[in-house]
Amino acid sequence: MSTITRPPPSRVSVLRALSILLAFTAAVGLVFGTAGFSAMDADRGLAVTVTDDERAYLGYEPVADENEAITENTSTVLVEYRNRFGVRLDSFSVDVSSEDAGAGPTVEAFGAPDHLDRGSAAPVSVTLECSTEQTVALEFEATGSGPGASVSLDRTLNVTCVPESEAPGGRGDRARGDGENNSR
Repeated sequence: MSTITRPPPSRVSVLRALSILLAFTAAVGLVFGTAGFSAMDADRGLAVTVTDDERAYLGYEPVADENEAITENTSTVLVEYRNRFGVRLDSFSVDVSSEDAGAGPTVEAFGAPDHLDRGSAAPVSVTLECSTEQTVALEFEATGSGPGASVSLDRTLNVTCVPESEAPGGRGDRARGDGENNSR
């Protein structure tokens, strides 16, 4: 007598194939799972928009009062910037310009720091030139960057430029005859 072997039902074949696949996946997971991460370090930058808040990362404080009279050709400290970041701003620049370029007083020179140490403050001085007493809107555009930090800030300050000849004690006092009689 011969024995006839029957093929296994299709249901058993599918279950067997699925269990072999799961066993293979588990083995691969065990082998490659040991090469996982033990620590991770991420370097993320920080960009900040600064407001008028006195605790802002880049503080801006006018030293001169709004519409304060300053004498032309005299370097005058008008604003101060304060670094409240936790890092030094290695690159720091301030550009000063007049909104009324060509029509009013001109910015002849300005002095600003090229960096700001952590927690420090630095003044910005401006020298104006004007032919008559005029109010001028000065635009201060500051940008800075350091390790993991970047900041930009635009502010406007109005001051009044007074010609040297009209300033108290200026050159024009004698030329106009103030206090002395130049002719007889």
